[in-house]
Amino acid sequence: MQPELVDALFIDDAHRFTITEIVHITGLAAADVTVLVECGAIAPQDPGAAAWTFPAGSVDVARRARALRDEFALDDVHAVAIIVRFEQRMRTLEREIAALRARLG
Repeated sequence: MQPELVDALFIDDAHRFTITEIVHITGLAAADVTVLVECGAIAPQDPGAAAWTFPAGSVDVARRARALRDEFALDDVHAVAIIVRFEQRMRTLEREIAALRARLG
């Protein structure tokens, strides 16, 4: 049975999400969220804590991971995490390029 996905969600930047909440919101399995952490796609507030909590931006990343997995029919969550990390790096580089262009006028 496919978990129910949450389509609309107001995310308060101050709220921290548990793995259970991320699983509920995204439809990923808890093991998938753990792989995203291991691959560096998302990071818990305190990696040493008994129960991880995640900043609001992690929900967006996990949702993107789920969308990529479904869109490309990827069974390997590690592959999804690598794609997510590449996308994150590309966005960072695009912001840096835009900032450099703005400075050079």
